[in-house]
Amino acid sequence: MKPSILIIADFPNWAYHTIQQFVASQLAQEFDIYSDFLIYNSKRKSKNPVKRIKMFFDKKKYQTLKKDASYDVVVYLGFYFPELMNIKWAAKKTIRGVYTDSFPPQNLNFTGSVDEFKKQYLKTTDALVCGSKKIKNDYIKLLKSTYFGSADIGEKIFVPSCKEKDETKFTVGWTGNPRRKFKGYYTHILPAVELAKKAYPDIEFKSRFSGAIETLPLFYEDVDVCVIASDADAGPGLFSEASLMGVPCISTAIGIPNDVIKNRVNGFIIEKDINQIAEHIIKLYEDRALLKNMSLRIRKDYLAKYKSEILTNDWRNMFNEVLDYNK
Repeated sequence: MKPSILIIADFPNWAYHTIQQFVASQLAQEFDIYSDFLIYNSKRKSKNPVKRIKMFFDKKKYQTLKKDASYDVVVYLGFYFPELMNIKWAAKKTIRGVYTDSFPPQNLNFTGSVDEFKKQYLKTTDALVCGSKKIKNDYIKLLKSTYFGSADIGEKIFVPSCKEKDETKFTVGWTGNPRRKFKGYYTHILPAVELAKKAYPDIEFKSRFSGAIETLPLFYEDVDVCVIASDADAGPGLFSEASLMGVPCISTAIGIPNDVIKNRVNGFIIEKDINQIAEHIIKLYEDRALLKNMSLRIRKDYLAKYKSEILTNDWRNMFNEVLDYNK
């Protein structure tokens, strides 16, 4: 009998759901993978009848559960999920996720110290799974059984086009949710692009806030460089997508960019500073040979560390080790 694993995301079609789907698609032969969501088990119930009806039908579409509600491992991709949920299952082992690049994690559900985080969450978990190797290195100090676990966002979807880019244009790109303050879209990205445009008014800026993932490759085809000003992302997805499309990034030292970017070789690591961002945009505008070399390197360098098979093996090893823990 295969070990049973329940993976809990927050909402369908968000980042955690992508991880949930990736693990299920890659490891179904070795583990019985089930899925559930915070929103369907929240202690807070919506009073909106339309939302409640929609949730009822969404549950049938996205929720897959074991009949006896007893699992070998339950993975809460958000470390704070259990405290917000009505728990309706039993688990032999529990894994909590940390996908915020800060130590300790800071969000609407927790704003305490490292000691408070340890006391509140680590006493009720067998392992942590972290969204980047940088984050893992922080949290392994608190819990030895700390692992890295991410998802392939679509290396077969995000493939560079054979079409030559128009070298008379220079386009800076950004995707994501601009309302999330830690991403710095309004406070850093837009001001930095405007500052760069003062030197070179023909610099173009292209952004996208939503849309089907299958259409995103078209977005990157006309982008020369992407800019990341986040100070909390484990990813972000923007970096993975851009890298797979052969688009280098100017990024803060967070998450996966911190692990993949080699300064001046396949991108730039910078401080979260408007002037630094603008300076590096201008640098690539002026040095198109450097830009081209970075573009030729970044997909290969990204896949060397984050290829689907490598990411799958990370999850496989974690599950196997946690299942054997203290046997």
